[in-house]
This record gives sequence, C-alpha cells and structure tokens, in this order.
Amino acid sequence: MLDSVGRRSRFKRTRTGKRLTLGDRDIEILRWLYRYRYLRQTHLLKLLRPKSEKRFVERLGDLFHETGLIDRPEANATLFDAHCMSMLYEISDAGIAYLTVQDALPERAVTFSRRRSRGHRPQLLHQLMIIETLTDIELACLYAPNERFVPIDEILARAPATTRDAPNPLSIAVTLRPNSAHPIIRSPLEAHVIPDALYGIEYEMDGQKLYRFWALECERTSPASRSTTVKSSTALKRAAYHAMIATKAFQGHWGIPNLELNVR
Repeated sequence: MLDSVGRRSRFKRTRTGKRLTLGDRDIEILRWLYRYRYLRQTHLLKLLRPKSEKRFVERLGDLFHETGLIDRPEANATLFDAHCMSMLYEISDAGIAYLTVQDALPERAVTFSRRRSRGHRPQLLHQLMIIETLTDIELACLYAPNERFVPIDEILARAPATTRDAPNPLSIAVTLRPNSAHPIIRSPLEAHVIPDALYGIEYEMDGQKLYRFWALECERTSPASRSTTVKSSTALKRAAYHAMIATKAFQGHWGIPNLELNVR
C-alpha cells in the first residue's frame, strides 16, 4: 500500500519482491527485539551502533515489509504515526520461530517480552517506560569496563523451581505492619510485591565477581500518596518493598543475595 507520493505505508506490509539474505546484524536486531519485545528505532541504533544510520533504518524497513520477521504494532499506530516520531518495532511470531530454529533465542530482560495468557502485562506506555529505563542501564553496562547487565531470565534460571513455575514469578507476598516510617499503614495488611522489572549488575573486582540487584518500579499514574490503603500509591508500594527487603523474602523467592529499590 503506497501513499499519495509513492511511499509505503508505515504499518501495512508492502512487499516489492526484494531478496534479502539475513546476516549477523539482522539476527542481532531480532535478538534485541526478543529480549525487550518492543524497541524504538532509536533504541536499536544505540544498541547496535551501525556505521550508517540511514542504511540501518532502511534495513529495518526491509525486515518489516519483505520478511515479516519484525512488526510495527498497528494497534498503536495512532501513537507513532507522525513521521517525526521514532518508529516502534516488535519481534513477530515468525521472528521468534526463526531465532528458535537458529538456536539464537537470548535471555529476556522483561517478563512481558513474549505474549502470555497469564501473568502481569502492563499497558504499552508503561511498558515503554520500563524498556527506556532498562535499555539505558544495559547500555551503560555494555560500554563500562568490568560490568555486565544481568537480565530477568538469568535470575529466574537460578531461582527455586517453585518460583519459576509460578503464574507470576515476580510476585512476592508480604505483610505490612504499622510503623512510624509509613503512617498510612494503620493495621496489618497482606499485599503482594510485583516489580515492573528485576535486574542485576555483575561487577568484577580484584578478579572476583560481585553482584547487586534491583527491583524496578516505573510510575506513570499512581499518586505519591493516598489517605487509604485500598488504592495503589507510590508510598504504599515503598512500604511493601521495605517490608519485603526487611524480611529478606527475596532471597528465598528469587535466590538473590541482595536487593535495592529503583523508583522512576
């Protein structure tokens, strides 16, 4: 489908019959999209650092139109239809199948990177906020000496089997008790901590590998506080995390030695 000046639609595949031979760079594009599910064109440029940005952007267009290995989410076209906006990409089912055949599936950095019938699935704008935060952190690790980003799949691979098999392995039950630090809690409250993301950074120091882990919370709409615990707020979430960290429940549930909270 072409527009009035002969350009292909941004969201409808228009094949021209161009033959493509997939190379290592194409596989890396698919792997990054599988790792995060959604990535903007600007994310991919930062992560892959091509010599020619123009040719790289053209290649993304070919991978979408000619191969069907990547998608441009049509359901969200109204958010990204302006040509000044950086295009949003998503790996397609065909792309996942191709990586599977190539035995090239990477570890995921977010738990919503594959469509599931169950589990926590935030909305697109919230997902993009999570992705923006994590890609910035991973990029910093990629170009920092002696640092390595530890994604959620690597963490869960070492977690207890009961956690890996749970409907939502990120969910931890906690009990919030009244205390002076969180006056909103007036009586014992049972709750669940469900981070938007869980990640770590591996450091090498004096030949020894050290690890630090973070639970990520990205807030778009929740107010800083409420006068009730019936509805969510940043203050209530902080109280839940403090209770979970104080009891070190994360050690038994995720099998990690430490945890800090990163609120954005």
